[in-house]
Amino acid sequence: MMSGVRRVFVDTAWNRKPHACYDPLTDRFFEARKLTDLKDYDEIYLDSLLFPGIWSELRELIAESRQVYYFTRPWRWRELRERFKDGLRERFKTREVKKTDYGDSYVLWRVYETGISMGNVHKWFKPITIVDVELRPLLMKEELISRAVDKLDTAIDLGVKADEVEEMKKLLQGIRREIVDRGFKLMPWLSRVSRELGLERDDLNALTGLVGLMTYMKQVSYHKALRYLGLYKARGRKKRCGGKARRYLMMVAMSIVRREGRFPPRLKDLRATLKKLTNLMRELEPAGV
Repeated sequence: MMSGVRRVFVDTAWNRKPHACYDPLTDRFFEARKLTDLKDYDEIYLDSLLFPGIWSELRELIAESRQVYYFTRPWRWRELRERFKDGLRERFKTREVKKTDYGDSYVLWRVYETGISMGNVHKWFKPITIVDVELRPLLMKEELISRAVDKLDTAIDLGVKADEVEEMKKLLQGIRREIVDRGFKLMPWLSRVSRELGLERDDLNALTGLVGLMTYMKQVSYHKALRYLGLYKARGRKKRCGGKARRYLMMVAMSIVRREGRFPPRLKDLRATLKKLTNLMRELEPAGV
C-alpha cells in the first residue's frame, strides 16, 4: 500500500445533506457539504454515484488530479455490516449495530482494507475517469428520454398529439448526437471499432450504443464481459450484471442484424457482437490506443 497517500471514505448523501466521511489516517469522522471539499485527499472512495449534482463535482476533482473510486457491490451492504459488526461495536461503543452514515463510511474503509490484504480491492472499487464524468450524465439523460419516447409512441391512440412525439424524438436524436460526438473525441479509437463493426456514421442509435457500452464496460476479456453483461447460464446462481451496458450492446447488435436481414437480435447475436468487440479492444490495447 502506498505510503503518504491520504484517503477518505464517503457515505454520499441526497437532498443537499452533508456527506459522512471517515479519514482512517486520523481515525476521524466529519461531514463534507460537497465532494469538492475533499481536495486535500489524494484518493476518495464513494459508496454511490447516484446523488444529484455528483458529476460536476467529480469533474472538478479529477481536473485537480484526485483519484476517485466508487463501490461496485451496493447489494452487499447488509452482509458487510454484519461481517464487520464487531468493529462497528468497538468503534462506536454500542451494543446494537444499526445502519448509520458514519458507520457505512467506516465499513467502506474496512472493505478497502480487506480487499488490499486479499489482493482483490479492484473488484470492490473501480476508478472514475474523465470518460465517466463526461459521458455518464449524457447517457443517463438519453435513457430517460428514450423511455419517454417509447411511452409517448404507445400513447398516441390515447390522445397524445403526434407532433409532441416528434418533438421528443428530435430531442432524443440531439442528445444522441452529442453523446457520439463527445464519445469519439474522448475515445478516438472508437472510429476504427465502428468501421470494423460496419456501423454507419448516421446510425446514431448504434453509435450511441457503442459509446455507452465502452463507457460502462471496460472488460477486454470476452468471458469476463459475458459475466458482466449476464450473457451466460446462471445455473441457479443469482445473476448480477451491467443492465445499462447490456442495453447498449443490444443497440449495437440491432444495427448489425438488420443489415443481415434479421430482427430482432437473439442471445447468440449479442454474444457474437460482444466477441468481435472484445477482440478489437484486445488488438488496440497493446498499441496504447
